Amino acid sequence: MFWLIIIILAYFFLALSSLGDKLYLKGKEDPKTYVFYVGLLGGLLIFLIPFLNLSNISFIWPALEGVVYICALYALYYALDKFEVSTIVPGIGGLQPIFILLLTIVFFGITVSIKSILALIILIIGTFLISMEKGRREIKNRELLFCVIPAVLFAGDFILTKQVFNVMPFLEGIVLMRIFSFLAVLIFLFDKKFRKNIFKKKKNDKKLIFLGTQLSGGVGILLQSYAISLVPVMHLATLNALKGIQYIFLIFITFIISTFYSKLLKESFSKKSLIRKIISIVFIVIGIALLAI
Repeated sequence: MFWLIIIILAYFFLALSSLGDKLYLKGKEDPKTYVFYVGLLGGLLIFLIPFLNLSNISFIWPALEGVVYICALYALYYALDKFEVSTIVPGIGGLQPIFILLLTIVFFGITVSIKSILALIILIIGTFLISMEKGRREIKNRELLFCVIPAVLFAGDFILTKQVFNVMPFLEGIVLMRIFSFLAVLIFLFDKKFRKNIFKKKKNDKKLIFLGTQLSGGVGILLQSYAISLVPVMHLATLNALKGIQYIFLIFITFIISTFYSKLLKESFSKKSLIRKIISIVFIVIGIALLAI
């Protein structure tokens, strides 16, 4: 299961990226700005086009994925901007693999083994528990709606990404998808207020953190896409449910930084929170073990 090793590496880099976002962004940017910069950076892959073989390649699937990806990001950041991260993140984390499983059954007509379903359920429980933050409230109906929308969109993005790699090589697929996502965010520039916000000069003394965050995130997304290209369709939902590994990495990295570099980042680990996280890790480890057997 080479894809399992790749996705674990992907979630390690995505954990570093999440930590960088926490240190650098701190919720100061609006959702459109987040999405615009993600799409803009993806557009840099356009320089690889001369090295690709684009003959006899359909652009329909990469174009659809690029648009759905941007819509999913915007829905996610909009939800995080309106509601607490401690309600939105666990909600999406629990719903997304379920939607992926349903979509794979509908679009690919696959049958899933009992062992895979059991691993998926265990991983969802572990991911849900470990992504809960202290002081979390119950998810209300309105918040649930804002969990469902990005979860469905990201599930669709997973399916479309797999379909892209089904019909074309990995390099061509990843480059075309990110180019189309870049083209999609250019629509934001039609908003005059947004253009002024993007192009005005901003004082920033955390450029190194920003660059490190974007680099880690880019490597993580690249590895995740590669894992999607390798994984059998029946395990797509499970691959997504393995996101709990990202939270495990994040917990350990945060603990180390807050212990030895408390001026940079200070996090408190209560006894109740620590017990919940340990239980979550046990669930995730069991889920991974079921996949590896």
